[in-house]
Amino acid sequence: MTHRFVKLVATIARFSLLLAPVALVAAVDCGSSDSNPTGTAGSSGTAGNAGTTGSGGSGGSSSGNFPACSPVMVQTGMASIMDFTSLTGAATTFQINGAMGGGTFIYPDKNSEADQMGLTSDVSGGNWHITGLVKKYAGVGLYLTCKTDMSGYTGLAFDIQGTFTGNGMGDGGVPAASLTMTVGDAQTDVDSAHNSTPPTWGTCVPATGNQYDGTCASASKAIPLTGAPVTQMVRWTDLTGGKKVGASNLSPDPTQVTSIAWALPWPGDGAAQYTVDITIDNIKFITP
Repeated sequence: MTHRFVKLVATIARFSLLLAPVALVAAVDCGSSDSNPTGTAGSSGTAGNAGTTGSGGSGGSSSGNFPACSPVMVQTGMASIMDFTSLTGAATTFQINGAMGGGTFIYPDKNSEADQMGLTSDVSGGNWHITGLVKKYAGVGLYLTCKTDMSGYTGLAFDIQGTFTGNGMGDGGVPAASLTMTVGDAQTDVDSAHNSTPPTWGTCVPATGNQYDGTCASASKAIPLTGAPVTQMVRWTDLTGGKKVGASNLSPDPTQVTSIAWALPWPGDGAAQYTVDITIDNIKFITP
């Protein structure tokens, strides 16, 4: 990930109340299994703000609400998104229907921080291993290169484990070991006209015209962490609390998914800092 992307994603989380739905538009081509053994995350676009998708990346942008790509429908029979086998390096990509579909991101990236404190990502062990210090809004996720129809499946499954350890800095105790999973979709993402980094795939118009007014929010679900791996089965209907004008407590619309993310708890300035050791593996679709 480039420095620009990480800094912008960190800005997203600052306004998203620990719910950090993020999509990075990495290329014009759309597409989505873990078949690129040494792939990187692609060219960085500018990330969206709270509850929004990302802006146009290397492919530029089109007119209207949408970055320059054609919406993708995930074909049936695609069980695995990423199993992290035969991969190397800090970042990785996945494919949909045999074409570029997206990749992993972390924020803040330790390597982009002036004090060299933040998160690191490693997939060389055949899984996604995230370690580092949480001292502000932080999280990990999967960006998508285009709005994606995942309605042929009922949700996502993944193996996850992790621990939080205090470092003695900040006020208060270390939060319970858990992540907040969000799935962004076009109906709850802020539209391009009201997003500071357009274009997006979003269609949600903030009630006050301010993208941070809380009108638009992605659906979420708390994911507990334990010291041993646990397979989490998260169906689209398990994710709740999504908001758009005139509607609340929405689940994501699986026909127009824009991002998948896991945010780390951070109450705000002065909160207790803590180190994390998290492993995610075998990200799959749940079949009906």
